[in-house]
Order: sequence, then C-alpha cells, then structure tokens
Amino acid sequence: MTKQGPGLWVNIWHAIGLSFWYLIIKGLNRVEVRGEAYIPERGETGVMLVYNHISAIDPFVIAVTSMPFFSKVWWRAPAKEELFDIPIVRNIILTWGGFPVKRGKHDFRAIDKMATMLQNSVVVIAPEGTRSTDGTLRRGKAGVGKIIYDARPRKVIPVKVQGVEAILPKGRIFPRAGRKAMITYGAPIDLSRYYRLSESVETSQQIVDAVMEEISRL
Repeated sequence: MTKQGPGLWVNIWHAIGLSFWYLIIKGLNRVEVRGEAYIPERGETGVMLVYNHISAIDPFVIAVTSMPFFSKVWWRAPAKEELFDIPIVRNIILTWGGFPVKRGKHDFRAIDKMATMLQNSVVVIAPEGTRSTDGTLRRGKAGVGKIIYDARPRKVIPVKVQGVEAILPKGRIFPRAGRKAMITYGAPIDLSRYYRLSESVETSQQIVDAVMEEISRL
C-alpha cells in the first residue's frame, strides 16, 4: 500500500462531501461533540477510531466531527462487500478511502489489509460489525481484536455515538431534520497488556471486549 495521501483533487471531493454532511448533521440537526481533545491531529497516522454502530450515517458523523478538510493522510473505513457490486457506488466508496469486507465471515484478507493500512492512515471501524437495532452495545468481533493485536496502533480511540439513529433510522432513505445527537471521543485505550499474550482467538476477543467496555463507559 502506498504512503501517498489523498492528493489535491480527492481532497477537494472530500471537502464537497464533508460540506454536504456538515449541513445535514450540524446545520439541519444538532450534534454535540465531547472529548474533542482526543480527536486525531492533522496528519496523525497509526490511529484507530472504534465506535458503536447505530445508524448508516455513523461514519459520516465521525467524519464531520473529526476528519480535517484537506487531510494529509487517508482516513479509511470498511464497507460491506455487496456495495462494491454497483460500479458507481464502488467508485464513490473507494475515493472516500473505503474498502470491501465480507460480513458474517472471517475475512482474513481484509483483516491483514486493515493492519497494513494502520501504518500510515487513520482507520475508522465499528467492532460490532453491524448496526444495533435497539441502541444497546453488542459484543465486538474478534477480528477487530486481531487487527489491533497485529497492527499495534499508536492510538485506539473509543467513540460513542448517541441519537444518530433519530436522524437516519433504519429503512429510511433521506435524513431527518431537527434532531439531537451526541458523539463522544474518549482517551486512547491502553491495550499493551494484551500484546504480551500469545496470539489466539481468545486474545483477540479479550482485546475487542476491552474496547467495547471503554465505549460503554463514555
């Protein structure tokens, strides 16, 4: 994978998209942001943002509240493989740093890819793997724990998303207006004790369980 950043034209495309979602999320709705001191600094790499998944627009809420305009580095996020079957959707996702993952399967290729990406990018991921329909935290997937174990990110930052499902509920195409939501960024999680353990599914699960515990505390 190249260390080159998004480049000027991709950053202009990102700026247009961020402006649109800024209007939706902060203009037409009210999203409170807490823990801004923990948001990655411009150009910082080796950072993983881990969030609870309650709405299809969660990644856009995180982008609007943390991703800098004209970023020097790529911000990456996984997307379900089926979306890449539609050429125009695939191209849009790719220009936003997205990459395909197989949901409900052990996608070792995607796990290895994310571990590599973390060396020179910011990776945004939902450990639960799918949206929570009732807002409660689900158990995180061991695959995310393996990514963390293999990559040893400089920072793993927990992010709690609340109320975003009111802006875009499941099954709705267009976002609502006049809703309130909150996104909280937490202090980087110290996972060093797990890196001393031998590599195993159990170790990976312990790591992601610790991550989900930190998200629940926000």
